[in-house]
Amino acid sequence: MTGERVLGGRYRLLSPLGRGGMGEVWRAVNELLDRHVAVKLIRAGRTGSDEVGARFRREARITARLAGHPNVVILHDFGQDDAPGASGSVYAVMELVPGRPMTAVLRESGPMPVPRAADLVSQAASGLGAAHAAGVVHRDVKPGNLMVVEDGAGGGTVKVLDFGIAAITAATQSRRITQAGQVIGTPLYMSPEQVRGEQVGRSGDLYSLGAILYELLTGRPPFRSDRPLSVLRMHLVDVPPAASELRPEIPAPLSDLVASMLAKRAEDRPASAGEVRDRLAPFLHSLAERPSRPRSLPGPSGPVPVPGTRPYTRAGATRAETAGPEEPVRLLALVDEARSLADSGQFAAAARDLRGLLPRMLATFGPDHQDTLRARRQEAYLTGKSGEHRSAVTALDSLLADLMRVHGARHPETLAVRYYLATNAGRAGDHALAARVHGELVPDLVAVHGPGSERVLTTRLYLAFEVGEAGRPERAVELLEELVPDLTRLLGEDDAATLRARHYHAAYLGHAGRPAEAAHRYHALLAQYTRVHGAQSDATARIRAHLQQWQDRSRR
Repeated sequence: MTGERVLGGRYRLLSPLGRGGMGEVWRAVNELLDRHVAVKLIRAGRTGSDEVGARFRREARITARLAGHPNVVILHDFGQDDAPGASGSVYAVMELVPGRPMTAVLRESGPMPVPRAADLVSQAASGLGAAHAAGVVHRDVKPGNLMVVEDGAGGGTVKVLDFGIAAITAATQSRRITQAGQVIGTPLYMSPEQVRGEQVGRSGDLYSLGAILYELLTGRPPFRSDRPLSVLRMHLVDVPPAASELRPEIPAPLSDLVASMLAKRAEDRPASAGEVRDRLAPFLHSLAERPSRPRSLPGPSGPVPVPGTRPYTRAGATRAETAGPEEPVRLLALVDEARSLADSGQFAAAARDLRGLLPRMLATFGPDHQDTLRARRQEAYLTGKSGEHRSAVTALDSLLADLMRVHGARHPETLAVRYYLATNAGRAGDHALAARVHGELVPDLVAVHGPGSERVLTTRLYLAFEVGEAGRPERAVELLEELVPDLTRLLGEDDAATLRARHYHAAYLGHAGRPAEAAHRYHALLAQYTRVHGAQSDATARIRAHLQQWQDRSRR
């Protein structure tokens, strides 16, 4: 396999990230978006039966709806690998997470402080709970499928990997264990029902999560042996020592929670991932003493809100509850200092400082004051600029409701927030939300700026793109066929926006099942890119590669 391999006409494989029993993981680039992603290739034959492959596709579609959740790795796309010799292989395209698997964290840390262990597992339970509510069971919860993104505050954000893909893994595990006595991967976290080859439900995920919590707290898994089959037998018949027995400082209620999660019978475990979070909440208290974090800490009723704003960490909520009015001039000076960080490119630091000031803005000016609303908009915008697009979506969605109430839909501040919301939703992988917001925004922008304004044209371009990425390439083609003549007339045929629109138009023709037309459009576009950018430019090379791909497909 080479780095020149392209999947689905857009995902160019760059370098391998890992290899396992099921397949390979690659760093790749989505050439249509110019976005780096992770691609998991599941080897031919590993999909097992048509039923397993169908289950993967079904669950992948459902998992894609979880894109807004901070504890779930975004599944961007999936498909069939149609390269020669890859018959039966499937691939999944996921968010490229800049973190470490929990296996690495466990190796380095040993037994964790109780608050940190509770925090990490509570976040994992939050991600699992969202999936369970959508009808998806993971079936392969283990430290290798939990990524920890360190945020500098000592805890880290947990993201659950491989929903949908785990359907294949789990089915293959169960089949090998029951039919041939073989074990795929580690048996350390498998529930008794999975060992027996039975249907794995939500409680099976909680059993596996309980085994992880046990290891985080004690430094060792609940069962271990040099022989994998011995570990499987222990899951069926043995009871591990209580966590508090191995480490006396573990509170008894927390030790009891771990024991209940590891109950042999599914009906004896916690009823839901939400119950696990509720029972972990009392052990998160010391985390509030740390500096505030970009994401909310889970609690018994979800994040603690500050009225009129987005959810904040407990530390932020405490400040909001205790802060009183202060000198407005001094407070606005602090806001300006935070903005100055953004001017120097320190977007994450600027967003963090503004986030810390927002409770004080509320206390001093009130929730509907223009300075409070403007500071909230800038904090959300800078959160997105720093790469935290899902957190930005949460903040912007909350702010938008207040701006609509205070200013109405066509006020400049409201229009800006609607645009930022759509942009961040798309970058977070929620293309359906992005398409909806852009679609609602276009007529209001036309009413305010006129149909020929560059802002309207740009929004129409993003609308077409998000519609296509949301799985409606035919509709994207229709929108682009209306847009390209307007862009050509108003901006010129060589303008970057016009060229991009023609690129999208050709691509979505192909993805709509019209590869010959896509190749024809790319052929014409290649001549224009060669004239504008030169024959040897990277941009021209990418168009040439797309032309070749669609020409190859049109011949099949």
